[in-house]
Amino acid sequence: MFLFRWALGLPFAALVTLGLFFMMAELIREKGREYPPSKPSIDLKITPEKKMSDPETMEPPSKTIPEKMPPTDIRFPPLDGPERGPAPAPGPTEIERIPPVAQRTPGAVVRFPPPYPENCRSRSVEGVVIVEFDVTPEGNVVNPRIVDSANRCFDRTVIKTVSGWKYPPASGGGMRYGLVEQFNFQLEG
Repeated sequence: MFLFRWALGLPFAALVTLGLFFMMAELIREKGREYPPSKPSIDLKITPEKKMSDPETMEPPSKTIPEKMPPTDIRFPPLDGPERGPAPAPGPTEIERIPPVAQRTPGAVVRFPPPYPENCRSRSVEGVVIVEFDVTPEGNVVNPRIVDSANRCFDRTVIKTVSGWKYPPASGGGMRYGLVEQFNFQLEG
């Protein structure tokens, strides 16, 4: 009985399979059929196209960051005398009048200021953002991180801008760590 099933079932399965293959081949084959014209495609542009400009042909920005940073007011305890120990922690009023310490990072080959974010401009937000980053031996900026920010609405723009900067390759072939840059966002009156 088992052998009889195999003897009849196997050839029948082969005939059905071959029949299906021939039917699919007929469906695929074109016999000079005329197809209806295709509908024109709709080209939707949801966001405006961004034109990438060549850094060499870019015009310098109208407002740049000053070359000289404002002096900082840091006071140390005298080295001689009875007060030889750690300096006392500054009070809240002293912290407010000491400006944040930041340094310029000279030597960037490709350097452009961050644009003023529209969400900050619409709310009339101003302030200073300090960012710290590292530079690879090839001159690419990596690991940008916000050290201090007047408002979080500036952070993404500053990180994106600094990530696009390029530095000349390091002469010693090593990483440069902890470069700091300060951006002052002020609305023009």
